[in-house]
Amino acid sequence: MNWVIETKIERPGQIEFLAVKDGTRLRTVSWPSEEGCRGIIVLVNGHREYIEKYFEFISDFLKRGFAVYALDNRGQGMSDRPLPDRTKSYIKNFDYFSNDLNEYVTKIVMNDPRAKELPLYLVGHSMGGHICLRYLHDFPGYVSKAFLISPMIEMNFGEGIVKSLLQGLVRFSCRMGLGKMFAPGQGHFFTKESSVLRQRLLTHDNKRYLEETDILESLPDLYVGGATYGWLGAALDSIEKINEDGFLEQINIPVMAALAGDDKLVVSQSAQRLLSCHENMDVVTIKNSRHEIYRESDEYRNQLWQKIDGFLGGK
Repeated sequence: MNWVIETKIERPGQIEFLAVKDGTRLRTVSWPSEEGCRGIIVLVNGHREYIEKYFEFISDFLKRGFAVYALDNRGQGMSDRPLPDRTKSYIKNFDYFSNDLNEYVTKIVMNDPRAKELPLYLVGHSMGGHICLRYLHDFPGYVSKAFLISPMIEMNFGEGIVKSLLQGLVRFSCRMGLGKMFAPGQGHFFTKESSVLRQRLLTHDNKRYLEETDILESLPDLYVGGATYGWLGAALDSIEKINEDGFLEQINIPVMAALAGDDKLVVSQSAQRLLSCHENMDVVTIKNSRHEIYRESDEYRNQLWQKIDGFLGGK
């Protein structure tokens, strides 16, 4: 089986599977440091995502002189999935994600030839941004700075009574032992037509979005059909955790978050309220951008790169 599709990145990545403590195998791809490298990027992707989706973003980091390390979160991409039905996104709790990231950093990233002399930067998108916050709280000491893109501080369940009812449904379903069932509206099989309908939630850029459908047609095992009640319940629990008094105060490194001004999947206002209260955390909004800023139209994507370059020290 091909474990990674053909890439336009000139420098080939090194594929490695990491078996973590509970036996789960995580697919990782790395572009280790070379002469003159400026720092090490650890890329943490979002819900239902996979490394191939970030090839252009990774290439941009490599051109800027960074080493890049990326992994498929458990339950996604070519990493092991916990349920026989590969299309179901399920996790018992988000502690697994934080622990997996720690094992990845300590067992693979820190073996980079220049790991002891170069700064280590976390970059996480959406759920990946949430995982970064959990990791920074749980395992301090390795990371110099973290950049979060559209971080999942609150999922968009709507407002008012609709929000309460939907979250209540998730909680009730988990208590009734239905955690491994698809939540309503989830569980779609991949088709190019249904995929295109999601574009309005993610990016204005037709070409970049259609590249994803090409990837999934080439390597359908990357696809995840949607969230189970269990995944949603675990996400709600973890969101409560990062909102607890004193949680973020234990993160003392510089953090920048870039929020999408037209985000329909996570609530940017909640991220603004929570993160901007901390002196070491800077929050910016890319006006009118959709959720996946890293593969948005150049109009928005260039603004994101200006913020990343400024935060990590320029080109």
